[in-house]
Amino acid sequence: MREHEYEPIPGLPEKLPEGEYIVWQGRPNAKAVATRVFHARTIALYFVALVAVHIVYRLMDGAVMADILLDTAWQAALSAIAVGMLTFLAKLYARGSIMTMTNKRLVMRSGVALPMIVNIPWSNVQQAGLRVCTDGTGDILLTPVDDRRLFYFMLWPYVRPWHFRPVQPLLRGIEEPQAVASRLAEVIAEEREIDTKPTPAPSKTTAKGSREYEQPIPAL
Repeated sequence: MREHEYEPIPGLPEKLPEGEYIVWQGRPNAKAVATRVFHARTIALYFVALVAVHIVYRLMDGAVMADILLDTAWQAALSAIAVGMLTFLAKLYARGSIMTMTNKRLVMRSGVALPMIVNIPWSNVQQAGLRVCTDGTGDILLTPVDDRRLFYFMLWPYVRPWHFRPVQPLLRGIEEPQAVASRLAEVIAEEREIDTKPTPAPSKTTAKGSREYEQPIPAL
């Protein structure tokens, strides 16, 4: 890992060596990052519930409607500012992140103030799984063979939540996730010369409130 200073190719710290080429490159969807990383939608609903409860309480207490509306206005304004800040952070992270798949490795560039670049050779990937979400985007989970050079807080938010060992990189908010997963399967098959037929899911890796990581990607 190293700090991002100069990129001859967007998302890459240096030109690719001979024989290595890009097979896919993309950024996470900002709305997906806001929803699944910063939980902006859940927090917005929480604030709505708080304001509604406050209105009901004031009505039951016999407060004047003008006072209730005044209280509600500043509460709603503060709530909107909080949700707006989370959404803005999500846009910054999405804009500052580039995920690059080459025929040899995955390169993840992420971060806002201190962008970092992580290289994960396909030879260090033991398992891979896909979760398709209701918004049409998907997350691709990678389980490394050796995670000694991977650090949870440096990979965040592109890491499986609350799994510190092994650290599992997570490509979040990928658009057209099935196509990207299929391309990943082809790259792994070409690199390792393995059969590309679907294999059983390596393990059930689930996230709260979401579907399992399905397995269109070969278990390695």
